[in-house]
Amino acid sequence: MSRPDWRATYRLQFHAGFTFDDALAILPYLQELGISHLYASPLFAARPGSTHGYDVVDPTRINPELGGEAGFRRLSDGLGARGMGLLLDIVPNHMAADRANPWWMGALAGGREGAAAGIFDIDWERHPQVLLPVLGDTLAETLTQGAIKLELTGEGWLVACAYGEHAWPLRGEDAAGLLEAASLPRQAHLWHSDHSPDFAEARAAVRELDPGEQARLQNALDAQDLPALLERQHWRPMHWRSGRDALSSRRFFNINELIGVRVEREEVFTLTHRLALGLVREGRVDGLRIDHIDGLADPEGYARRLREAVGPDVPIVVEKILGHGEELRPGWPVDGTTGYERLNVLNRLFVSAEGYRALAAHLEAQGWVTGEPEARLHAAKRQMLEESFAPELEQIADLALSIAAPVAAVEFALPTLRAALSALLVSCPVYRSYLTGPAPAAADRALWERMLAAVEAESDPWTAAAARWLTEVVLTGEGPAAAELRRRFQQLSGPLMAKGLEDTEFYRAVALVSVNEVGGEIEAAGGGIAEFHAWAARRGAAKPLDLTPLATHDTKRGPEVRARLNLLSLEPDEWIAVATRWREMNAPLRRAEGPDPADEWLILQTLLGAWPLGADRLREYLTKAMREAKRHTRWENPQEEYERATLDFATALLEDPRAAAFRDELAAFAARLVLPTRINGLAQTVLQLTLPGIPDPYQGTEWWDFSLVDPDNRRPVDYIARAAALGGSNPSIDEDSQGVVKQRAIQRLLRLRASRPELFEGYAPLDLPPGPGGFLGYARSGGGLMVIVPTRALDALRPPPPPPGPWWDVLEDRPFDAARSGSLLVLARPLS
Repeated sequence: MSRPDWRATYRLQFHAGFTFDDALAILPYLQELGISHLYASPLFAARPGSTHGYDVVDPTRINPELGGEAGFRRLSDGLGARGMGLLLDIVPNHMAADRANPWWMGALAGGREGAAAGIFDIDWERHPQVLLPVLGDTLAETLTQGAIKLELTGEGWLVACAYGEHAWPLRGEDAAGLLEAASLPRQAHLWHSDHSPDFAEARAAVRELDPGEQARLQNALDAQDLPALLERQHWRPMHWRSGRDALSSRRFFNINELIGVRVEREEVFTLTHRLALGLVREGRVDGLRIDHIDGLADPEGYARRLREAVGPDVPIVVEKILGHGEELRPGWPVDGTTGYERLNVLNRLFVSAEGYRALAAHLEAQGWVTGEPEARLHAAKRQMLEESFAPELEQIADLALSIAAPVAAVEFALPTLRAALSALLVSCPVYRSYLTGPAPAAADRALWERMLAAVEAESDPWTAAAARWLTEVVLTGEGPAAAELRRRFQQLSGPLMAKGLEDTEFYRAVALVSVNEVGGEIEAAGGGIAEFHAWAARRGAAKPLDLTPLATHDTKRGPEVRARLNLLSLEPDEWIAVATRWREMNAPLRRAEGPDPADEWLILQTLLGAWPLGADRLREYLTKAMREAKRHTRWENPQEEYERATLDFATALLEDPRAAAFRDELAAFAARLVLPTRINGLAQTVLQLTLPGIPDPYQGTEWWDFSLVDPDNRRPVDYIARAAALGGSNPSIDEDSQGVVKQRAIQRLLRLRASRPELFEGYAPLDLPPGPGGFLGYARSGGGLMVIVPTRALDALRPPPPPPGPWWDVLEDRPFDAARSGSLLVLARPLS
C-alpha cells in the first residue's frame, strides 16, 4: 500500500462546531500551504457535546457529532484524492465514565462477574461497589430530596437517574425481576442470558417495548423501595467531595469522569482498537498518535503490541513528557514523541539564562516567589498528593501493608508506609519508571536509587528505612501484590508530576511565564547555541519521524506570546523597572483582597504577551491561572472574594479611565517589541521547518498567534481569510500585523521539503563570527541548505554573510541578494 510521504502535519481539533465536512472544505488550502498529513484529535464517539474528543464513550464508532462514518469517509477520500494522509490521535488509557458509554454501563450493571468488569481499572477487591462521587449532597440527603428517580432510558437501560443528568443501570438481576413484575417474561429472560459487555441484545428487546408495555414497566419501577434497591447495586453514588477520600477505580489524572482502561489485557486491546486498526489496514489512517502513554500499565508492551498490529511502516508517535536529561526508552518500537521537548529546546534558544535569573532574583528579593525550583515543585506535588490523589496513595499504602504485614522482620505500620510512599512519589524527578517485573533495567534502578537518596536526605530515619524497603519491593518483589504495587505506583507518579508541575508550579513560578510550557524546565530556562548544536546533530544522525510543534491544544501560550515575553529576558532590568512603575500607577485600582504581587506580575506579563486583548479573554485566563496555582483559590473550593478582587483589578486595567495612562504606556511598550517579536516568531518557525523531524503546525498558528491556554487556543479559525492571504501580496515583516510573512515562510519551506527532500538530511553547525543578535547557523545536506537566524533580536539585524554562493533565497523566493535580505536567511544551492 502506497502512503503519502511525511512532510508536515497540521493539527485540527474536531468537535460539533468543526466537523469532517468543515475539514474537507479547507483541504485545498492546506494542500496549497504544503501540508502532507492532517493530524486529527480523537474521532471516536465521545460524550455528547465534547469539545476535544478525549472523553471517548465508544472507540468502535466514529463520532456522529463530527459527521459519523459517512462524513469520515468523505474526508478520507478527499485526503486521498489530494495525495494527503491522516495522523490519528487515539486514547488507550481511559474512557468517559458516562451514561453514553455502553461498556461502562455494562460494567455497572454486571458487576465484578460481568463481561465488562475487566475492561476498566476497577478495584473490585477493596470496593465491591463502584464508588460514584457525583452527588451534590450525601446519598441519604439526595434520597430525602427525591432527586433520584428510576427510569427507562432510550438506550434500553433501567436506571437510577440523579438530577436528570447522571444515570446508573440496575443490576441485570434487578432488571430481569422488574421486567417479570411488568409481565414481560421474554425481555426478563434476555437480561438473565445476555453475557455481552454492553447487554446489547437485552437492551434491544427493551427498546422494542410498545407504549403500554413501557407504562407497565414504569409502574413496576415506581413501586420499588428505592433505598433498598440501591443497596443491592454494583455501584454507590456519593457526595462529590467524598472522592478525595475514597475511589474504586483509576482515573485520568484527578478527573473522576474519566476512568482508566485495562488495555494491557489482550482482549481489551483487541476490543478498543478494532476500529482504529481497521482504518489503518484500509489505508485511511497513515499514522497513530498515542495519548498519555505514561498512564498505561506497560507502555513498552503496549507499543510492541501496537507495532505488531500496524506493521513497520506506519509511524507511531507518543505523547510523552520527558524530564530533564531524560530520553525516550530506546527499546520502544515507536517513531518518537509528539514533541513537547523540542518545542522547549527551541524556546530556550530565545531566553537569556542570565536575564531569567535576574527576573527570578527580583521576585525572590521581594518575597513574592521564594525558594529553589526543586523545593517548590516538591511542595506542589505534596499538596496535590494530599488534596487530589489521597485515594490513590491510600490504595498503594494498603498494598504495601499487605506485603509487609506477613513478614515478621518488617515492622512498618500503615502511617509510615504512607509517608514513605509519599516521599518517593514527591522525589520522582520524571513522570515515571517503566518496571514490568522483578528484573529492573539499569535506567529504572538508577532512577529509584536517585529517588531513595532524595528521601533519605530529607526524611526521618524510620521513613527512610521504609522507603528503602519499598524500593526493594518495587524493584525486585515477586508475587501479585508486588506487581500491583509496582504498577499502581508508576501509574500515579506521572499524573502527580503533571498536576504538580504543569498545573500548579507553572502557575506559581511567574518570573518569566514564557518558559512555563508543557515539557518545560524552570531550572533550565535558557539554552546556549553550543548545547543546541549538539542536540540537533544527534537528531540529524537519527533521521527522526517525530513531530516538532510550536503550539498544541495543550500549550499554555501561543508561539508569539512566548516570542514577545522571551524578549524581557534580554533586558530584565528594564522590565523590572516598568513593572514596578505600573504597580505604583495602578495602586488606586487594587483592593486589599487582591491581587497579591505575584498575581499582579502575572497579569502584567499576560497583558503584554497577548496585547491587545479584551477583558473577557483576560478574565477567563486569570480564573484558570488562579485556580491552577492553588495559592488563594481552587477549582474545588473557589474563594470568590479574592477572585472577584483580582478579576475586577484586571478588568479595570483595560477599561477604567483611571488606568488610561497605564494603557498608553503598555501599548507603547508593546509597540516597541512588535518587530523583534515578529523576528522571534519567524525565527522559531524557520527552525521548526528546517530542523530534523516532522513540522507540526497547530490550527491557525500559521499566522501570528497570541493565544493563551485553552479554551483560548481552541477558538474558531478563519480559514477563508488565510486562504485569501496565501494567494495575495506578500507584505514586509514590519508591516505584517496578521502573519502572512510567517504563512508564506511555511509554504515556501514545505514546498522545498517536497521538491528537494535531500536538502533536509544531516546537520552541521555553522561557525559564525560573534556579534550582536546571537545568530545561530547550521547547514543541512552537506551544505546544500543554510539556515541563519537571530536568537537575541531587539531590532532588525543584518545576518552574518553565508559561504560563497550561488544561493537561492527561500524566504524571499528569489536569488540571494545580501543587500535585500532580512534578519533571517534560509538559502538553498540551486539545482545545476
